[in-house]
Amino acid sequence: MASTALPQTLRSITNTKIKELSKQRTIFEKRRAEIVQSANATSDLRAKARILLEGVTKLKGHANDAFDKEDLDVDAESFETPVKDGTERAVHANIRRFLLQGKYDPSVSESSLREWIESLEGEIVYMERAHDHASFYSALVTEWLEELEASGAASVLAGEEEQGVEDSGMETVGRAEMHEQRKTWEDIVFSDSNVQADAIRTYLDNLFTQTALSQQALKELRETIKSFATSLAAEKTWITVDDLSWISGSLLRTDLLSKEKTVILKELMRNNAVAQEVADVLNMRIASLESWSWPDEGIQVEMRRQLNGKYRVFMDEDLLDSLMFQYLGSKWAVALRSAFVTFLGSRGWKKPRDHIPEHDRLRRSYFVGQARARGLNEERQRVYAEDYFMSQLPSSVETEVASYDDNGEEADRPKNALETKHSLLHLLLAESILHTTLHGQFTAVRSDFKWFGPSLPHTTMLTVLSYFGVPQEWLNFFRTFLEAPMKFVNDGPSATAAVRKTGIPMSHTLSSAMGEAVLFCMDYAVNQSTDGAYLYRLHDDFWFWGQESTCVKAWTAMTEFANIMGLEFNEEKTGTVRWQGACDKVSPILTTTSVGSAEEDLLPTGDIRWGFLKLDSQERRFIIDQDMVTEHTVELQRQLSACKSVFAWIQAWNSYFGRFFVNNFAKPAVCFGREHIDMAVSTLSHIEHALFPDSNGGGVTNSLRKTIAERFNVHDIPDGLFYFPIEFGGLNLLNPYIPLLAMREDIKQTPHRRIQKAFLDEEAAYLSAKEEFEQNGPKNPGAFLRSKRDFDLPTDFLSLEEYMKYAESFSRPLLDAYLDLIRIPDEFDVNLTPAMRGTLTLSAAGNKTKTISGNWPSMSPYWKWTAELYRAGMVKRYGNLAAVNREFMPVGVVETLKEGKFRWQG
Repeated sequence: MASTALPQTLRSITNTKIKELSKQRTIFEKRRAEIVQSANATSDLRAKARILLEGVTKLKGHANDAFDKEDLDVDAESFETPVKDGTERAVHANIRRFLLQGKYDPSVSESSLREWIESLEGEIVYMERAHDHASFYSALVTEWLEELEASGAASVLAGEEEQGVEDSGMETVGRAEMHEQRKTWEDIVFSDSNVQADAIRTYLDNLFTQTALSQQALKELRETIKSFATSLAAEKTWITVDDLSWISGSLLRTDLLSKEKTVILKELMRNNAVAQEVADVLNMRIASLESWSWPDEGIQVEMRRQLNGKYRVFMDEDLLDSLMFQYLGSKWAVALRSAFVTFLGSRGWKKPRDHIPEHDRLRRSYFVGQARARGLNEERQRVYAEDYFMSQLPSSVETEVASYDDNGEEADRPKNALETKHSLLHLLLAESILHTTLHGQFTAVRSDFKWFGPSLPHTTMLTVLSYFGVPQEWLNFFRTFLEAPMKFVNDGPSATAAVRKTGIPMSHTLSSAMGEAVLFCMDYAVNQSTDGAYLYRLHDDFWFWGQESTCVKAWTAMTEFANIMGLEFNEEKTGTVRWQGACDKVSPILTTTSVGSAEEDLLPTGDIRWGFLKLDSQERRFIIDQDMVTEHTVELQRQLSACKSVFAWIQAWNSYFGRFFVNNFAKPAVCFGREHIDMAVSTLSHIEHALFPDSNGGGVTNSLRKTIAERFNVHDIPDGLFYFPIEFGGLNLLNPYIPLLAMREDIKQTPHRRIQKAFLDEEAAYLSAKEEFEQNGPKNPGAFLRSKRDFDLPTDFLSLEEYMKYAESFSRPLLDAYLDLIRIPDEFDVNLTPAMRGTLTLSAAGNKTKTISGNWPSMSPYWKWTAELYRAGMVKRYGNLAAVNREFMPVGVVETLKEGKFRWQG
């Protein structure tokens, strides 16, 4: 069981602050009673206003705001902060001035006095409510810490998380599934594969030596890898203290280390002298790498449950070994990526392009001067190279590569793995629209390998690495690394360790490097067999689309690769979709490609799915699988019921409902249309109503209200308190409806209408080009002079069909439409109202957070929407947007707990 020291420490801090708040509350109540008693004792309205003003300003720490300068000591201004415009103090200073004016000026009426009295009395009420809320908030934090202590889930600073579900008291589930998956894992990992090294080498020879250009590219690849391996082995000092900074940082992001080792590593890195000792030991280990081995007693491994119900097996090796693996893995990953990217840019890698006959190319150049242009094909090439080729390997040791299982919890990353997956879905749907529009047919294939990590044969990896030029001394180390003796932590210390014979260790960068080296061969095999088409791949999850015949070639190449390398396709994630005919015949160059039954039989059967989505052939779009949603709704209910504190409940809700569901509906894009957003928000609403049938339609907020009333006897909570940030005294409940609805407004057209507009724009460009030719002659009169063939000079301008024939190479309107289709809609801001402008000025002017602040333009669309939606209720209850000032709450404790990652136990 994990240590409970951290929650105990935080609880001690919280208790200390609660005691101080209690003292302040007692002082406040005494002063409040005195002020109210004095004010009620007088019947003179101006005197009553004066008493209240002096009392309120004193309670708020600016007593001098109630007095004229002549009433103060001459040196008072030296320590009194000037009153700023637009602040609460400005209101008090003005009341003081107006009261003075009222001594002489009869235009300062009784009604004005009554308004000021009512306002000041209201401020006292709001201060009282702020103290109440501070006590309530402290009670919530105490409840949370008590739960953490009781459950032993003190992983707050350990940086551990599974699929974005932060485990704080979540129910232990899935034991039967765990044992079943463990047995399958052991059957795979502790068994030898039957792959043959000679067969792999023969396959690679046939693949990489087809042409002189591919042979040259292979030669340069081998030389690059061998040179790197030799230079790395020859270094005298590998790791410095500065290197340890990025090594430890990248290691912590892998989710590999146990809670205790994470804390140890962070402590080690805080002391430069200790860090230097660590670096020295690591350098000694690397210097004698040829003799390095795993401990004889074996390495403990544990199974961790994912939110989708799958388990992954993690090793718990020595911390120094983990640091060494991270360093070597990062170095090798960067080197392999660099070598493979160079190969991608070589003549050995085929580039997809329209095969334009010379006569057609010259005619186009002659009439419109457009022999080459940045078109759709160039954009496809750029996207593939930047986002999907070797995406699991970093371009430098400082580059952060989000894990394949990343679900987008950390939104500050440049482009995490989840965003790349979503972008792939956008590409697929946009391409389907283009293909059916231009060619009248579209086929897509999706698959991955069954138990890829555990089942990747050692012989396959080592043979491929050897083929690419990795020296034998490194291959020996890699073999030792792979053949780890392991035993499950659940089996106790006396369990016998078994040596891994197949597969790669989970979450190791060195594992990713070796796996990607093997899969690079499949990328190239598809490239060669399809004359340059792209296999879009994220780790072992791969997608291919285009014409049916091209998909057959790709699938045939992938099947041969899998058979040779000892891999097996995952039937559950393998499927094909076919769409015949254009949805809307908008292109004047539509060519329909017929598909024969023989070709159909060569492609895999099954649905194409991702997350909760299924690609529907009838509707030609992704739809949400409601049965899967129902299963996870039941699981969410089970997890929520297991939470013993309000804050833990909110963490579970935010992770599951606020992120996991939404992420698995995929990020909206223009190619999805408004239908997708409507489907997503409708499904979320259905989930919420299913979870809280007795909430009188109030959903999650009414459910929490009921819980809080029962546990803390706190009532009349405005909606904003649930959704506002913690620095405003809120509970920071996520509202996933807001971003979806904010994006909905930015989708102006249906996807097919957007393509239709592109062809209309292209036709307009054609007419302009034709008019220019008729007025000024050809754009490039000397085009045919550079040809070695004897072509007659054309006289008639291009026909519309000829002009648009190679649209994917030349059409700028088509490229613009494509970029628009794959675009994620902007989140539209709600408008700033006069009431909100005044409220922000008074209650959020000094707030410098990224949430709700006094600077409306700097706020994100989400927080603008949230602030405006719930503003009225918060102002009515607390007088402004904040329920209580930050210093009256244990905000630091909450932020510390929230930044931790809680492992979901199973």
